[in-house]
Amino acid sequence: MGQRRAGHVNRCPNCRVNRFFCVCENLRPLEIETKISLIVHVRELKLTSNTAQFAEKMLPQNAEIFIRGRVHEPFTSEPVLKRMGLPLFLYPHEDAQELNEDFKTKFPGPYHLIIPDGNWQQARKVRQREEGFSHLMAVKLPGMITSEYGLRKALHPEWVCTYEAMAHALGILESLAVRDRLMDFFRIWVKSTEQARSGDFKKISLDNNP
Repeated sequence: MGQRRAGHVNRCPNCRVNRFFCVCENLRPLEIETKISLIVHVRELKLTSNTAQFAEKMLPQNAEIFIRGRVHEPFTSEPVLKRMGLPLFLYPHEDAQELNEDFKTKFPGPYHLIIPDGNWQQARKVRQREEGFSHLMAVKLPGMITSEYGLRKALHPEWVCTYEAMAHALGILESLAVRDRLMDFFRIWVKSTEQARSGDFKKISLDNNP
């Protein structure tokens, strides 16, 4: 059996990392006020590199995945928009407002953060194509935030993945402590996945507090 096939067979069903590098013990749920809705294309669900899955695992009381792109199951924004909180569509559209302390003063919470998942081109189209989202306020992260992902190639370092975007947005809307807890897990997961992909299955020591 080849290494790739062996890695698939031995994958943890929860974190989807090879069991040798399973990160489930680092999934320590947080309690926050902000609601999180992730708009995920059905094709993304089967990819082990997809990060939206960990939003639900780290924020089980707040995060929910809504699937689009299923055959014979048209997506509707209604269940998303029924959730509580000021709806904010997280994507750097031309009309997007920057998330910062001034924004929080002008638009006090609680918030409902809606995040399109997929590559950047796919995510850009969600607000335009899905009825109910076009009128929502778009928001973006402050500048100078760069990705720590590395499992997928991005054209620009500031193109963060879905999970990173959520973590940094919550660092503003909730607290830096929330951001740091979320990013601590993310770094462990990325490191474990990189090690599993390398084919070198020597046990490594993972720092649970980067």
